[in-house]
Amino acid sequence: MGRLTALLLLLPAPALAQGIISFEELGQIHPDRSCYTGHPDLPLVGIPDGPVAFDLSYLEERGGGYQVQDVGDVSFVGGPWTYNSLSGDAVQGSLVAFLEAHHDEYDFISIFVTQSLNFGAFYAPLANTTRGIGRPIYPSQIDSFQELEGYLFMNSIFDYLYNDTETARDALFFGQETGHRWGSFVRRRGGGFDMLGRDDSHWNFFMDTDNSVMEGNAWIESPGNGRFETDHQSPIGYSDLDLYLMGLIPPQDVEPWMLIKDPNVVYNPYEWGNDDINATTTPYYYIRDFTDRDEIPAIIVTGTPEMVTIDDVIFMEGVRNPSSEESQRDFRMAFVIMHPESEPVDFDDYLVVEDTREGLKALWEDMVYDEAVLTTTLGTSGSYLFRPGVFTPTAVYEPAQFDEDEDGELIYEGDVAGDSCQASLSGASGGLFGLVLLAGGRRRRR
Repeated sequence: MGRLTALLLLLPAPALAQGIISFEELGQIHPDRSCYTGHPDLPLVGIPDGPVAFDLSYLEERGGGYQVQDVGDVSFVGGPWTYNSLSGDAVQGSLVAFLEAHHDEYDFISIFVTQSLNFGAFYAPLANTTRGIGRPIYPSQIDSFQELEGYLFMNSIFDYLYNDTETARDALFFGQETGHRWGSFVRRRGGGFDMLGRDDSHWNFFMDTDNSVMEGNAWIESPGNGRFETDHQSPIGYSDLDLYLMGLIPPQDVEPWMLIKDPNVVYNPYEWGNDDINATTTPYYYIRDFTDRDEIPAIIVTGTPEMVTIDDVIFMEGVRNPSSEESQRDFRMAFVIMHPESEPVDFDDYLVVEDTREGLKALWEDMVYDEAVLTTTLGTSGSYLFRPGVFTPTAVYEPAQFDEDEDGELIYEGDVAGDSCQASLSGASGGLFGLVLLAGGRRRRR
């Protein structure tokens, strides 16, 4: 009896009747998986396989009870669910609640929760009008939201560091789920789908992708002996092929890339991929998040290098349309934090969320080399102004204002009458708080 069958037999009757299990339960089935885009088991949690048709009126059919509150540039959606039972039903209910409160001006909606799930992340497509990227053409699945191309489910917002470009997680998760709008799905002349790896929606582990967030690796060839090793130390971002599929560079700017045919792993430190490396294995550069980067040895394989060109892709898929000269360069993404209605987000957590929103935006723009802009501000619900009064009133202590006199003694320069140095968050002033973004290094294109 398989693991999936065993788990389904243990589920309560209502879950079996509906054919829906929770994210946590699906995570138990696939404990080593981080991305579920294109995965055949995603419908088990209530996320259809393929474009999703939405009817805004179905919110009532799903029980309603979702409350939308925009604060700053983040939308908080409280709903009638718990983390033990969280499934695609609550995600789609939260999405519909957000859409009902906002106008049609978003290309993507990025949905986060406030507690880490034993699950992962995924991209759900809602529309595609781009040809030449290996995806069928289908119109918007939401009649009143023609601009919306898809949504991302990103797991816990508090799992993202956003300001450390030396780690792989943020780039791999946020960059990859956003990148799934365009890739990785294409075939090549002479090889069919052999560039693809996991779920036919990620690059092959043995393809030289310049450490793409869409997977694959950067490979270094030892001249003359058919040996290759991972260059997992180099920066992480989008490859030339990714950027072409995204419509950000023309085909003539895409350098040829290598695919290692008939690979044989001769050295696998840390037993990466559970010591069974194949085309679907997670990129080796991800090990940076678990091991001291300066002490990571390379994976070594032997095989036959085969060079692939963008013309090989265009031969199978056709030229991208719209071209890079006509493609969209300014994308708008809403950040939505869904949480159980019984567990509202406090003010300190809100500040972290705003920092992360700004940081992930900057990280994405860095990975596309400023060839596109990702706007993450809200502005359509009528309640998007910074309003700290929506949080439970608490005291905020400000540092005392001191200076030194001519003898080096500290002098207090504040208002002596206000020596408590505190202010209520529910006050009417509603002043903006400065948020600090730590800038990281820039990954350079070849």
